[in-house]
Amino acid sequence: MLQTLKKLLLFAGTASASTILNRGTFASPKTGVKWRYWIEDANVDLDILNSDIAEIAQVGSSGFELLSYQSYGSVLSSTGLILVDPTDFAFGSDRFVNITASVVQAAINNNLTIDFTLGPDQGAGVPVLPDDVDMEGMNTELVFGSHFIAAGEIYDGPIPQPEIFPFLRFDGTIASANISQMQFVGVIGAHVADGANISSNRVSLDFNTVQDLSSQVKSSGNSTTVSWTPSLKGTNVVLSYFSRRNGYPEARPGFNGPEPGQPGSWGSWVVDHFSAKGVNISTTFIQNNILSNANIGEMLALPGVGQYMWEDSMEYQAQLFWTDAFSERFVERHGYEINLTLPVLHTLPSSKSLQTQPNQTFDYGTTFNWEKFTEDYQDTLTSLYIDYMGNFSEWAHSIGMSFSNQPAYNFRLDAAASAAIPDTPEIESLGVPTIDQARQLSGGVHLGNRTIFSSETGARPGEANAIRMVELLQDAKTQYAGGVNVALLHGFPYSGNYPNTTWPGITTFGYNFADMHGPRMPAWDHYKEYLDYLARIQYTLQAGVAKVDLGIYRKGYNIISPPPYEGTSLLTNSGFTYEYVSPENFKLPGVTVSNSRLAPSGPAYKAFLLGRQENITVDAAQSLVHYAQNGLPIVIVGDVPSDIPGFENGNASMVQVQSLMSQLTAEPTVVVIANESDVSSALVSLAVLPAVAADPPSTTLYSIVRQVDDDDTGTKTAYFFLFNQGASTINFTLTLNPGFIGSPFVLDPWTGDVAPLVLYSNSTSGNISIPDISLTPSQTALFAVTSGDSLEGVPVQNIRLISSDPGIIAVVSNASISGPQVELRSFNEGSKQLVTLAGDTITAKFSLEGETSRVLSEWQLNVTAWTPPQNLSDSKSVLVPQPAVNLTQGLIPWNQIEGLTNVSGVGTYFTSFEWTHAEDGVVGLLLDFGEIFHTIKAWLNGQQITTADPTHPVVDISKLVINGTNSIRVDAASTLLNAVNAVSLLTIEHDSRPAYACLGSAS
Repeated sequence: MLQTLKKLLLFAGTASASTILNRGTFASPKTGVKWRYWIEDANVDLDILNSDIAEIAQVGSSGFELLSYQSYGSVLSSTGLILVDPTDFAFGSDRFVNITASVVQAAINNNLTIDFTLGPDQGAGVPVLPDDVDMEGMNTELVFGSHFIAAGEIYDGPIPQPEIFPFLRFDGTIASANISQMQFVGVIGAHVADGANISSNRVSLDFNTVQDLSSQVKSSGNSTTVSWTPSLKGTNVVLSYFSRRNGYPEARPGFNGPEPGQPGSWGSWVVDHFSAKGVNISTTFIQNNILSNANIGEMLALPGVGQYMWEDSMEYQAQLFWTDAFSERFVERHGYEINLTLPVLHTLPSSKSLQTQPNQTFDYGTTFNWEKFTEDYQDTLTSLYIDYMGNFSEWAHSIGMSFSNQPAYNFRLDAAASAAIPDTPEIESLGVPTIDQARQLSGGVHLGNRTIFSSETGARPGEANAIRMVELLQDAKTQYAGGVNVALLHGFPYSGNYPNTTWPGITTFGYNFADMHGPRMPAWDHYKEYLDYLARIQYTLQAGVAKVDLGIYRKGYNIISPPPYEGTSLLTNSGFTYEYVSPENFKLPGVTVSNSRLAPSGPAYKAFLLGRQENITVDAAQSLVHYAQNGLPIVIVGDVPSDIPGFENGNASMVQVQSLMSQLTAEPTVVVIANESDVSSALVSLAVLPAVAADPPSTTLYSIVRQVDDDDTGTKTAYFFLFNQGASTINFTLTLNPGFIGSPFVLDPWTGDVAPLVLYSNSTSGNISIPDISLTPSQTALFAVTSGDSLEGVPVQNIRLISSDPGIIAVVSNASISGPQVELRSFNEGSKQLVTLAGDTITAKFSLEGETSRVLSEWQLNVTAWTPPQNLSDSKSVLVPQPAVNLTQGLIPWNQIEGLTNVSGVGTYFTSFEWTHAEDGVVGLLLDFGEIFHTIKAWLNGQQITTADPTHPVVDISKLVINGTNSIRVDAASTLLNAVNAVSLLTIEHDSRPAYACLGSAS
């Protein structure tokens, strides 16, 4: 659809240019997305590998993660049998070292950063000789055995042996290492609670009867026995606990077994992630077998080359994660021995798989609040995990790189506490898909002073070869709204052939997840414009530091479960941004109060919220009292916490918490309210206002604020990212509260344009109100406010309009030799009035000169089909031009066009229209593409049109139109799914829904 609008010019003054920042410029940023780049193993062609990395650079990326996938025949995998001998091609082999050197050199050649995985697959382990998998520093679990004692019986004999589960590959063969050693932890005797069924999956014990029998254990040779005479009648149970290495396999060994001096043959095994010795095993192997060879270490250490030593999500398993120092650390943190907690710990889901879960577990039923024990276990495990990450970070720094991982993912760990430790924390949109889930980590990220928060983005289930660009952008924008500022796209596979792999090539995770981006996709040549959009958003989100309105107390151990305020609108509807903060984060440097802001050089929380909390740690209670005494507003919702989260002998800590809470509630900056619906009004009563507000309010408008303080010039600049997560368009007046006096700009991430706003009102406090903002579902907007004279080289304008009749758009134009001007636009004809800052009223007359909206017709379509090769072992598609089609019936999907029903590829649409107005006239044009299924690239009169935002596919073409005949070409690409679905010989399973490319018909 073509839309027309009227233009009117007003003159404005000029100001000085701004400084170009080292992350590039908004128009040409150096903040592009990154990619996960999979190679199956080192069985690759170097020319194709170099071409792949060049392709990553050509679409505007900033770097990639190198991951040797190697999950052939892995635990419970559907990816198939192993076909090439790992001895020759696996992580650590000679071939792998040489390939790694080539990959690093290709990164250098293409000006890309590279993140090096700490091992194959998810990077959780390295090659270890199978006989050494039983050593300290390898993945360790707590296992147990049980024996019920009938009423009146005593127990006198060997302690019960634990139930052990070997790890099985998808073909049923054992994958785990041969572990023979176990370390004794303890023996417990207890009475079964009255009414409990000893045949059930969960058996309750009477906590008041528990006895630690560990001191009564006797060892003689290979025999370990215990004697116990229960004091209570009825059924009793003896529970014995051991720690052991479980030999979790990260990658398979060689065909002929382990060979000394051939690390590729050893198999890779997961290391202990709760011990510095686990770090040492990984780092020693990588240092000695990879970094020290082929100049890899030296190349990675070059500026701008090696960015992160990196680990993916924790996908390995255990009955219950443990480490040799666990008991000692437990006593240090909680002041009591761990043995009384042992019976209930296996109630925690410590693994993603049922493969390692015991058939029967125990708890203390109603005889004790046993969740206090599981709390203390998770807290201790977190502290050990933090040490692990800190040690890895220290090593990464020693080799000239940084450390990145997906902290606390899949495990029962304090998310916000963990997120503060790696140099760059990472999440993924698959497992952490919502804004609130990301906020569970963003508090730790920001209080830990981490500048980058990345996300593995776009791994949608069931969409291999099918994910649409609008979905990929949707995932990225949602992650941005949760605090992420780098999208690491999932992913780019090696595009060459691999043994027993059919067209369209290597597809990780057995076609279960999206997507295999790269030149195998018909739309690949369109990606750059869409990724440039993301790069410009990331440019603003990486500026300065994040500023967040509220911190919310949360000591939580599962980022997958919904956090406390997810799904509620009480804060979002009022415009408040917030994130979750662990009490462990209070201990970080710089987390103090100044000028009524918590962590002023970081997120600078304006207030703190304590709600839905029955307990609080003593340290956190002391911190909050200190914060309140120094002027931080605090809102407590509901009952004031009156206990500590874990167990203690006696009640000294509980009494201390109650005393501290009494001190806290007595502070003048603290408000206690009964209902969550009153939080916003309580904050306003404390003079706490959001940085972004909408009128009328919206429950779907999310915002991110970043602030840059230039110490040299004293200039402050705040960037505002807005995102409408809802399913409906929202229209509102936007109020920005940057906290300083400044001038507003609007930034267009699709064009790279930066323009000063001239139609807005402001207050003496610096608040800026901008009328007539409209965001369609999933649409974003970028604004900035600067106290300087310019932004991105664009000067602040002297002219100001403070109000206008509805429907007027005011933009700055540089069309005149007299200097910048203000151009007024309207879709409606007639006279409209505007008021200047000086109070003068201006009347503008708009005319469309007889123009109306037009639906373009007489399209011709030429489709190039992407088809499988005759030999399906070849991964490269064959491109077949289809007969031209005259779309006399208008723009319709390909499945409604004869011959194109099952086609994937690129369609080129041609048409033209006549234009008779002066090229510099008062009527402008907008081109509405309608619904865009996947990607498009368009030209008007041979000049490329700005790529259309899929959420609002309307582009201004006023500067490209000419008098006379105007020719339009639009290339629309499909996904590859139709072509894959049409190949019946493929034996893989994939989504069968159609994916047709088309241009949307205008409405």
